[in-house]
Amino acid sequence: MSFEEKIDVIDLIINVLKEHEKTLDELISKIEDTLEGAGPPRAAAVPTEVRRPAVSVVLSRWAEFRERCARAGMTAYDIEDRAFRVSAVKDGVLYSFQEQMPDMEIRLRETEEKTVIEGIEVLSAEMVFSALRGRLECGLEVVTRGTEVKLPDGTVVYKVTYDIDPEVAKEWLSSQLAVDRGDILQGKIQI
Repeated sequence: MSFEEKIDVIDLIINVLKEHEKTLDELISKIEDTLEGAGPPRAAAVPTEVRRPAVSVVLSRWAEFRERCARAGMTAYDIEDRAFRVSAVKDGVLYSFQEQMPDMEIRLRETEEKTVIEGIEVLSAEMVFSALRGRLECGLEVVTRGTEVKLPDGTVVYKVTYDIDPEVAKEWLSSQLAVDRGDILQGKIQI
């Protein structure tokens, strides 16, 4: 099996896992909506007036950020220093959330009979699942890009980098926070 065929198999496995996770996420969302007795809040409730934030809060859990920032008057996101950052202003508070983007490097050695994975490097153990799923822990789908480098000793290094599609990010944030897409900016909110 050639290197390209092996990479195709890895891509196929990752895509199947993504689809299963998407299906599970949809089912969980439907169950949560049923248990709460109502669907997610609608964007029509977005306040037209945004007050200048008096305080800034950095949250480390997406669920808490989503809850506190539902129907926020202003929302922004960006990638900075390999981190996905989201900020939103609601009720005079500037809320922020950030999650590190995964990077993965796979070292392979090909023999006449097989390809051996010599190692996989990821920034942290927590990022392994994000890297394999192609989705951040918060749930946002990432775009993968790969480059291949053949070293003189026969080792092949396959570097996988992850990025965010701006349109996918806006759509996802809009549904997560019940904010109109037009009120989501790519950039940063500062006091």
